[in-house]
Amino acid sequence: MIRLIPQPLFVHERAGRFVKADGFTLERKQLSSFLGEESYRLVISDKGIVAEAPTEKGFFYAEKTLSQLRAFYGDSLPVCRIEDSPRFPYRSFMIDCARHMFPVHELKRMIDTAASLKFNKFHWHLADDQGFRIELKCYPELTRLGSMRAGDRFGQYLQSDKPYGGYYTQDEIAEIVDFCRERFIEVVPEFDVPGHSSALLHVFPELGCTGKSVAVKLSNEIFKDVLCIGEAKTEVVVKNIISELCTMFPGKYFHIGGDEVPRDNWKKCPKCRAFAASKGISSEDGLQLYFINSVSAFLEEKGKTVIGWNECLKGGELNESMVVERWLDRSGAALDAANNGRKIIAAPMNPYYVDYPYSFYSLSMTYSYDPFNEKRLTPAGRENVIGVESPVWTEFINNCAKLEAHCFPRWFAVAESGWSEPENKDYRAFEIAAEKLSGVLHGVGINCAPIEKWNPNTVQKIKENARFMKNYTTTGK
Repeated sequence: MIRLIPQPLFVHERAGRFVKADGFTLERKQLSSFLGEESYRLVISDKGIVAEAPTEKGFFYAEKTLSQLRAFYGDSLPVCRIEDSPRFPYRSFMIDCARHMFPVHELKRMIDTAASLKFNKFHWHLADDQGFRIELKCYPELTRLGSMRAGDRFGQYLQSDKPYGGYYTQDEIAEIVDFCRERFIEVVPEFDVPGHSSALLHVFPELGCTGKSVAVKLSNEIFKDVLCIGEAKTEVVVKNIISELCTMFPGKYFHIGGDEVPRDNWKKCPKCRAFAASKGISSEDGLQLYFINSVSAFLEEKGKTVIGWNECLKGGELNESMVVERWLDRSGAALDAANNGRKIIAAPMNPYYVDYPYSFYSLSMTYSYDPFNEKRLTPAGRENVIGVESPVWTEFINNCAKLEAHCFPRWFAVAESGWSEPENKDYRAFEIAAEKLSGVLHGVGINCAPIEKWNPNTVQKIKENARFMKNYTTTGK
């Protein structure tokens, strides 16, 4: 049986091999229609190879499938017919470059590998309490000062008094956007507001409720310093930043965060209290909702589809066109929203946050997750799940080798859940293919986690979990 990652929709293998040691020529045939814009048909016979697709995306994915077949079978390809299309339209990986940065060449390696797995979205987390990583023309001081912190205080093992900083220039961002476009991947930037804003408040302390200077943070806690909703300048600065970001990131989607926002300062802030009274807002949750809706509407005017984490649902009626990314939804609010018509992205911390060790979320756990298996989700709600995303947060990941080992092969599993139909999934067959693909990637320098770490036994779990929890100083992101 032919086993690929992600597994195609339909594979019909016949007897025989197509052997051509001096290279393969792929004949392309345009289809007027098929199974959607990302669909394709790949036919390998004893005479040659033909790819059929309705769009360039389809041809691209056909070529990726052929590349994997060649990697697995060498110069003797199985005679077969593959017909394929994705389960979900939104198939995403996320890299946090705010806590620790990674060079452009490493991001390209990650993107190229993700493209081979048929991901089509790169969610790029670029601003947080620990650093603002974007070159801005409108606020150069935010780039210069907001990108630097005094050191690292991430658990026991990442302790440093050496200043840490850096940012991506607009030329580098354009380089990544173009690199992704060539691989039919859309870059989705995240500018997280109104929380996770210490780097912004470091440069603009007047945007905080206290007006006091705020340091760019060194550790991974959830901080009380958030944007002041009652300060008129807050929206002006945020929208100016967003306007410039929209020129750098021309894609459809834009992520505004909205997660982990302590309300402590809003409760005590005279400006926030007066603003809430003037707008008839009765709670701090309502202040958050007002701000998110205002920023969302601004982005929609620029033609963007806005994404926010599931905390954005608190406080009332969220803009109806906004997409909710579900990461830690204990109340089931995001599932209820999907049942009532809102589009959602499944990005569950358990088991899709691959910054956690394999002892927490093993490869088999990651592979077994299916967003449709949520009991609270109705048939109508399933229609509103547009896809899946796996984030890697980098508080405790400060080098490329570790980044790759956390992501691969778990992103193999996420890719299959995003692309393949559930009836085509088989963990035992997948693991065999994952071992093959890991070997292929090792051959080109990608540091996949070794197979003995993929599904730790009980003793390994206890040891690794204890080590991780000793280092980890807070919950969530």
